[in-house]
Amino acid sequence: MDPTLHVMSKNGMFLFRFNNGEFGSKWCGIWKADQKYFDYFAFKIGEEFLSEANFKKFSFYNSQFSTLLFETTKGKVIEEVKCYDDSVLVSVTPDFDSTITCEVGINIRKRDDNYQKGKRYSLTEIKNGIKAEFNDKAAYVYFLNGKFNKAEYYGIHSPGLYAIKKGLTHYLDGGEVQNKYVPGNITFDLKADQTYDILFSIRDMDFDSVYKLIKNKIKYAEEYGEIIKTESKKFDIDIIDKELLMDSIDAIYSYTNFNDDEFYAGFPYFNQFWLRDALIILPSFLAMGNFSFVKKILSKVTQEINEKGLPNIINGSLYPKDVLGLLLIDLYEYFKYTGDTSLIDLVSKKKESIIKLCSEWMDNGFVHDKGRETWMDSMDREFSVEIQAIWVKALYGFYKMFKDSSAKQMSDTLKKSINELFKEDHLMDQKDKDINSANQIFALYFDIVDADKKEKIIKNIENNLLSEYGILSVSKNDKTFDFNGYQNGAVWPLLTELFTAVAFENGKYELGKKLISILKDQNDNAQCSSRINEIFQADGSPKGCPSQAWSIGLIPFITERDIMGIELNIPESEIIIRKREGIVAKKDINIEGKRINIEIKGEKVKANSGILELSDKFILEL
Repeated sequence: MDPTLHVMSKNGMFLFRFNNGEFGSKWCGIWKADQKYFDYFAFKIGEEFLSEANFKKFSFYNSQFSTLLFETTKGKVIEEVKCYDDSVLVSVTPDFDSTITCEVGINIRKRDDNYQKGKRYSLTEIKNGIKAEFNDKAAYVYFLNGKFNKAEYYGIHSPGLYAIKKGLTHYLDGGEVQNKYVPGNITFDLKADQTYDILFSIRDMDFDSVYKLIKNKIKYAEEYGEIIKTESKKFDIDIIDKELLMDSIDAIYSYTNFNDDEFYAGFPYFNQFWLRDALIILPSFLAMGNFSFVKKILSKVTQEINEKGLPNIINGSLYPKDVLGLLLIDLYEYFKYTGDTSLIDLVSKKKESIIKLCSEWMDNGFVHDKGRETWMDSMDREFSVEIQAIWVKALYGFYKMFKDSSAKQMSDTLKKSINELFKEDHLMDQKDKDINSANQIFALYFDIVDADKKEKIIKNIENNLLSEYGILSVSKNDKTFDFNGYQNGAVWPLLTELFTAVAFENGKYELGKKLISILKDQNDNAQCSSRINEIFQADGSPKGCPSQAWSIGLIPFITERDIMGIELNIPESEIIIRKREGIVAKKDINIEGKRINIEIKGEKVKANSGILELSDKFILEL
């Protein structure tokens, strides 16, 4: 089944749309992060609108360029769409002479707004375009050719009814009423094979800037495509499908705002800087060699630490127990990848308050989370297994960075406690609550499970939580399992990614390959082009956010760390390569200006560096 939706994005600017050209949801349109500007654009060629009725083909090249093909009664029409930092360029080319008319729907609103009674815009005709203002925001439409015909129309509509009709359910849209403002239309007479360009923007631009974007659209699209190809070549390995890897890297870039040092959790409606989601994905930037962006994000997030810990969303009011722990884990990963101590120096100013906060959270050997303080924020939980796992890893990294003995003591205590959650063949989801959930994967992923328990837990997950569509949030045999559930029954690709890492780290290569094939064949492209949904129902139906960052964004890090077995430890002047059966891979790593070429063939390694071979790994001396 072909995907039905797509997202185009660059540095927080994004367009969300159905693949047949329709704008059938309140989330469809053109946005900048969580601020909406345009509801839709519509083109009439002669007397016929380009629509679902005459749509023939959609091609998604990457998150910055796509094309749609329509066949009208008079001939074919190609629509090309290019996404820039603050603009979306649409180019329409019919293969016959015609008059083109463009109608644009404007709806400047914040993400949580719906219909606002009496909403009015200030409309101004500017050189080569129009400007519509509401409060302190403005939407611009630029065109080098054509005539604007002013005919303001205010009304209401419910675009989400289209999504509901298509069976996309309440996860995408509840059909809420929205404001509709049409300033008029733009018309132009086209010759056959002549292209009409129109730019939808949130920025005041002069003629030269508009002309440059239009003239160089293909060049910019090709340049970005080459970036994705170049980045993917850093991970030369036959086990990972190249298309999945390129989708992952393209997705990571699409969720990233390099201009404002932000990372969005997903499109269309997780379009905010979610710290938890960003911190889960951040190690992939390390594997891709983008250390400067990681440093900027970690520095920015560190500034947010206060007496409550860290919020889940920048400027948010909720302070889950896992976000601060994930920050500490990433800080230590960054230190190992770079040897850079500047972030450690920054955190050192807050280290006493961090330890004090953790000590206050400790309760009889566990971190006491309560309520909805985990990634499973739809459920009330307490003493959750993944919170303990995250803090074992976080406090150990804190100890390694600061040599703080109290951090080491708390980490050891938590590790002992989490292993006491073991019951027969699994770790309980919570202290004193025997639920066989996928959260035990976090303990395996962070490698804090006693050796004698690992095999049983992995087998339990494989037998009871692995479906043909990925890892279920709760075992299908558990009494709490709900087929229609969200975090108590749905398949989460994030969990499938984590379990993929676990499989390779523990020598379960066939299991790991199976999990990768699920991500590629069952999850990727299921509903949103080149992206993976937030969740899937147990029967494989894609649900939740159509384009979720953490569902696809961990693949580069897992490829390097767990499949290739490569771990950088720059402070110790070494790279560790764990032996993997049957793995054939190449990886180039740049370290302080020196290029390290690594070639892996099964349990043999070649490199342009000194190599020490041990029974289970190689150590490259830098």
